[in-house]
Amino acid sequence: MHCSSKFTGLGAVGWLIAFGAPALSAPLLGPEFQRQTIISKTYTTTGDSSVVHGNVFAGGVSTTGANADVLGNLVSGGAATTGGTGSTVTGNIVSGGVATTGDGSLIGGSVTSSGASTIGANSRVTGDVTSVGAATTGDTSWVGGTIQTGGAASTGANSVVVGAVGAVGAISVGANSLVGSQYALAASPFVATELTASLDAEAATHTSLIRYAQTALKSLGIGTVLAATMTTDTTLYSGVYSAASLSTTAGTTLTLDGQGKLDQVWVFNIADILATGASTKIVMINAGAGSGIIWNTGGYASLGASSVFLGTILAETYISVGADAETLGVTKTCGGLFSASSYVSTGAGAKVGGYGCYGIGSVFNVDNDGKVYRPVTIPPPEPSDNTVPEPQAWIMMLAGFFIIGSASRRRARRQAVAS
Repeated sequence: MHCSSKFTGLGAVGWLIAFGAPALSAPLLGPEFQRQTIISKTYTTTGDSSVVHGNVFAGGVSTTGANADVLGNLVSGGAATTGGTGSTVTGNIVSGGVATTGDGSLIGGSVTSSGASTIGANSRVTGDVTSVGAATTGDTSWVGGTIQTGGAASTGANSVVVGAVGAVGAISVGANSLVGSQYALAASPFVATELTASLDAEAATHTSLIRYAQTALKSLGIGTVLAATMTTDTTLYSGVYSAASLSTTAGTTLTLDGQGKLDQVWVFNIADILATGASTKIVMINAGAGSGIIWNTGGYASLGASSVFLGTILAETYISVGADAETLGVTKTCGGLFSASSYVSTGAGAKVGGYGCYGIGSVFNVDNDGKVYRPVTIPPPEPSDNTVPEPQAWIMMLAGFFIIGSASRRRARRQAVAS
């Protein structure tokens, strides 16, 4: 089955003619989205052995499963908890409540909490631990920076704190532990309500921006109306598509064919529910630079187990990703799962984004009148065969991937043991 909309085959020029090209504009999915791979208004949970490539923001609590990796920052308005047995957050953890890292976890940045901070046994925090409540590190843990707490501080047996430990309350150092130095704090290192207010404001901003983008995308029109259920393999060309609700049966493949052109864009405006069956596959072929996919749903999105999903999801309510499912961005973008009013949850073994991805792919610009248009992409020059990156670039790349590489090696060892 081959379908097309009234925008079928439109390249960069076609989109500009269709939507106009204002002098002043900004990306429809701007910097607030580019920094995030998952955004939820309430809570975010990721299953055991799952991977998120990019940053996670939860307006409420955030929880990652055992052996789960977040290759970016983990920020939550409420409590933040990472699973044990080698879970990884390569960036910072910021929590408006209690922050807890599971045993054997690896944190590549710092941990900041409006409540207590608890670092599990055999865990490693590369940066600082700063909390308004008590700070506790488990046995054989390692903190590469300082500890500052508005409550008491205690370190487990055989643990290390490279920097100083400062606390308003008592400081207790476990047997055979090492700390850089100890000192008394006169007051908490920061005001808890200021952090929580900032996180609440960020959550509200995200909700507003998601709904703004949804409204702008709806203004593109109805385009081609799709049947409620996709039961057979289907090919769609670039354009705008709409449905009251849209689902796929198990094992269905949806192919998005760019016909060898630049700036091929697929927009799916779904009034209510988006649901893919188990092992559904969405693939994009023959699409050049600047191409992208946006799924805009007024209800929830549910992706079946072992499915492969492509594009960015903007949902009014929750987003649920099944076990072993993959949600990927286009080319080197991270995709994106954004819920305006509810939660985002991924199952065991699920993957969001791909290795080395960046941002989410804005696809559209919007002018100061709220009108959407597609900018022109200029094809990049062909690379020279003898082009060699500057040595400094290699150094930066190696340094940037140190933590991610450590997590990948540890995951490979776990898989080898399991097999």
